[in-house]
Amino acid sequence: EKYLDSFFQAMAEFEADGDRQFSKSMTREQFPAYVQQLHDKAEGKNLKEGYIPDKEFWIIDAEGYAGRIILGLSFYPAPDRVGNHVGYAVRPSKRRKGYATKALQCLLDEARKLKIYKLMPTCDVANIASRKVIERNGGVLLNPMQNGNAPHGELRFIIDLDARPATPER
Repeated sequence: EKYLDSFFQAMAEFEADGDRQFSKSMTREQFPAYVQQLHDKAEGKNLKEGYIPDKEFWIIDAEGYAGRIILGLSFYPAPDRVGNHVGYAVRPSKRRKGYATKALQCLLDEARKLKIYKLMPTCDVANIASRKVIERNGGVLLNPMQNGNAPHGELRFIIDLDARPATPER
């Protein structure tokens, strides 16, 4: 409830930017069910076929909802895998301010707690900002892949937490 207004403002920003994050028809009344769906996904409940459990964390600042970052909980990197283990979206008015870099850094700490030591983030070939976020957090480029959802193709990275020191306590 606390972030309801800023959440819907962010969804409008994404939509105006051509990047719909959620169903256009979701209403404020449906919001509690959406939040419950996030909790269910984290526990592996009511997943669509082919989907894996994931944890979604919201990026919150003094003005409210700034974006989200998602960690897949049962993904194992494979050479021919298309898709990702990490996903994030920062609302357009908050981009290029370090939110995604910091959120991914925090997500890596969460992954360690969950004993997930190898992550495979991906980004569209044309998304230079996202590539920099991944590389700043230890991502090593594996290879480009064709992906029907990414018109220019997709870059796949590995972040090996065994080879990367933990972030100092904040």
